[in-house]
Amino acid sequence: MRILVMMLLAAITVPMLPAQELKQIIGIPENETKEERKAREKRLAELRDSIAFVEANMAIDSSYFVITADRISLDNKVNIMAPEASTNFVLVQGDKAIVQLAFNNGFSGLNGLGGITVEGTVNNRKKKITKKGNIEYEFGVNGISISAQIYITVYKNSNQTMVYINPNFNSNTMTVYGPLVPYDRYGDRYGNQIFKGRTTP
Repeated sequence: MRILVMMLLAAITVPMLPAQELKQIIGIPENETKEERKAREKRLAELRDSIAFVEANMAIDSSYFVITADRISLDNKVNIMAPEASTNFVLVQGDKAIVQLAFNNGFSGLNGLGGITVEGTVNNRKKKITKKGNIEYEFGVNGISISAQIYITVYKNSNQTMVYINPNFNSNTMTVYGPLVPYDRYGDRYGNQIFKGRTTP
């Protein structure tokens, strides 16, 4: 485990070093075989995933996180692939939350981005770890005139999520798939910031 941590830290902090020097720092043998390299890369990927899961769990506990959409499903019928991450997200900051979907469909929608933006107070938080090791987290968002119930599943040993959104203003349910990260590290990792549209009245 110590070797894997050193490998991960080296990969993060010294990516610009020459390959030969990097190998020496993290202890990769000169005569490493193809099978050994694959095994090492697999262990490193598993370690990254485990760290991402721990970070996601801590971010939920602190109530400061953002989930950006890689895919959106509407009523389990229509799939929107690769939506704009900066405008499709679930953001929690303490007791406040924003849930926004922007479909860029040529119509301004309720939020000016072709979708909806629900902003309000977080209530009725519930969290548990399932037998499979997944995190299940749910809460409500109460806005001025609309609200939504949010159900988040964070899959074991990853920060990948499935977010089920049940709004009170219509019968259309929405499911968002994407990573959960601490909000204060989102910009550092993804190089952009989220953009909030007009809040639904």
